[in-house]
Amino acid sequence: MAVSKPFFHIITEKLWPKKSGEEKKRLFEMLISLALLLLAALIRLTFRFIINAENFCPICDIGLVLVAVLSVSFFLNNKFNAALNTFFTVPLFVYAYYIADFSIHQPLTDTVYQTVGWLLAGAFFLFYFSESISKIILYSILSASAIGVQLIKANHFFDFVAGNNFLIPHPLVIFILLISGGLILRLKYNKIATSLTENLKTTRQSISKVIRESGFPVVEIKALRDEEGNVVNLKVEKVNNIFESVFNIQLHEVKDQEANYIFELVLRDHFDLNKILLFEDHKTKEFHATKLELWFKIHVLKPDFNTFYIILEDITKAKKKLADLEQGRRRYKVLLETIPDMFFVIGKDGTYEDFVIKVSDLFKVEDTNIVGSTIFDVGFPENMAAKILTCIQSCLKTNSIETIEYSLNTPNGTYLFEMRLAKLSARSVISIARDITRRKTAEFNLERALKKAEESDRLKSAFLANLSHEIRTPLNIITNFTRILAEGGLGSAERTELSDAISQNGTQLLNMIDNTIHLSKIETNAIDLSMNFCPVNTLMRDIYTRYKPLIPDGRQVKMQLNLDVPNSSFGFVTDRRLLMEALQILVDNAVKYTRNGEIHIGYEMRYNEEVKFTVSDTGIGIPKREAENIFSRFYRVKNEINDMTSGSGIGLPIAQHYVQLLGGELKLKSDPGKGTTFFFSLPFKEGQGYLRVVS
Repeated sequence: MAVSKPFFHIITEKLWPKKSGEEKKRLFEMLISLALLLLAALIRLTFRFIINAENFCPICDIGLVLVAVLSVSFFLNNKFNAALNTFFTVPLFVYAYYIADFSIHQPLTDTVYQTVGWLLAGAFFLFYFSESISKIILYSILSASAIGVQLIKANHFFDFVAGNNFLIPHPLVIFILLISGGLILRLKYNKIATSLTENLKTTRQSISKVIRESGFPVVEIKALRDEEGNVVNLKVEKVNNIFESVFNIQLHEVKDQEANYIFELVLRDHFDLNKILLFEDHKTKEFHATKLELWFKIHVLKPDFNTFYIILEDITKAKKKLADLEQGRRRYKVLLETIPDMFFVIGKDGTYEDFVIKVSDLFKVEDTNIVGSTIFDVGFPENMAAKILTCIQSCLKTNSIETIEYSLNTPNGTYLFEMRLAKLSARSVISIARDITRRKTAEFNLERALKKAEESDRLKSAFLANLSHEIRTPLNIITNFTRILAEGGLGSAERTELSDAISQNGTQLLNMIDNTIHLSKIETNAIDLSMNFCPVNTLMRDIYTRYKPLIPDGRQVKMQLNLDVPNSSFGFVTDRRLLMEALQILVDNAVKYTRNGEIHIGYEMRYNEEVKFTVSDTGIGIPKREAENIFSRFYRVKNEINDMTSGSGIGLPIAQHYVQLLGGELKLKSDPGKGTTFFFSLPFKEGQGYLRVVS
């Protein structure tokens, strides 16, 4: 029965404040039913007085009103059984209205079903509101008797037929069947209700026992609701002994107190109980009481609509243990991260289970990119991944330590690693990967340096072995030719030829001594730069003037000087001595290896930022396979000119070193049989004599 909640709340709180919610609802419905019955009786009596109906029975209608008033009066005085007993007058009123001789009514056979209807209505009321089966049975007997009396008086008890064509069920049979069905359903309902009540009682006893004997603090909370069914307050109903012991508070101190206040009092922290009980779906929550330094796992049980049980499980020890484990894990992870190696835990099927990698620019990976992936997914070639898997299985089977070297491509290039596998458990191994790129590079460089040193040592030994010959030959020529000149008797042409030979061999000897001195300074890092303004045109003309006369008269060779800036004051800051030495070595080689053609020496300005120096010739050229070796010390290219002339093989390395000291790089272009061009560029530092565009 739907009723207005405010009206229901007002009536029930005034009449039955101590009754439970279900009892209030049942009593309120009974009150409404009785009130409607009284109202209907009054309306019937009034209506019949007004219209003065033919079958009006004043005694019956007045009696019905009086019984209804009596029933309501009993009910309002909390005499609920007496109010229900008034319904036993229903058969009496049926008899008075439809059977008795003192009232005017229709034929008995026409009103027998009305009798059945009113009697069933009364039975329904008792079925709905009465808890006593005996009352229902007694009422049913009285009602059946009234129906029987009406049928007997109508002389149709055994052969009741309504009308001529339709056979209608016997009224008494209908009543008995319906009442019997109702009684059966009522008994079934009572049995189920009794069973549920017993189960509920047992459950409540079990809950009470568990709470009482629980090792955790437990609080029973009752929810107080308004007429709309909303919770207006949460009150503490009871607490167990553990709660009293843990929080040092007694039951009488907390009973009927506001639950939020009690929890904030004992936990010494803000605790939103309303949110936990009424608004959160999950019924388990962790709470940290900071002032108590305790952790609780809060479990919520709700055995009925208005009852909650809060179980406070103390998980402080577990939390501290987890914190210690996490701290230990972080400590060991930091310790492992300080080691340059990478650690992986790999399952027997090749799946990565865990890893520790030192944070660096080389590897920037996350757990989700490694853990759960296999060795076939992280970049290894298929054959290498298969080899690693074989080593993992061998390691697990024989408990051995396997070592593998491999390369791995990363965003920063290719790196070399050494992987060592050791058995960690029956189903996994630990892999320690070490970056050996530097070591391998150092080993490679060391091996290459060793070969280079051995070659350099061999060339140096050859140089020293030939040094005496290289020095003795021009000295012998100079000494012998000088003695011949001193003896006299020679013609003018012979004396000139001998003088030229002495001059050439003297120059060759001086160059050899100068190169040896330069090499010694380079080896000992004894070269001091003297950066001053250098007039470039003057320097280039000095070199041209010195080497043009050195071209033998028998060769068809022209030397040309190319000056890009004709201004005599053109120049820039550099070391003039080293620049001249480098250019002289290049020009000396050009003169030596050019039999015919041209030699060009010169420079050009580039972008107002640098000066490019060039020495080119049309000599025999340098094979491409020898281009990398000509800058090696003591190395001489095998050709017809070197086979007939002497040389130390240190000129170009010296020139290259000087150019590097000046801020440039010596390069070459050569075509065997057509000639060679050496060139380098130096920064135009503090230049003068050249117009530059200023932006």
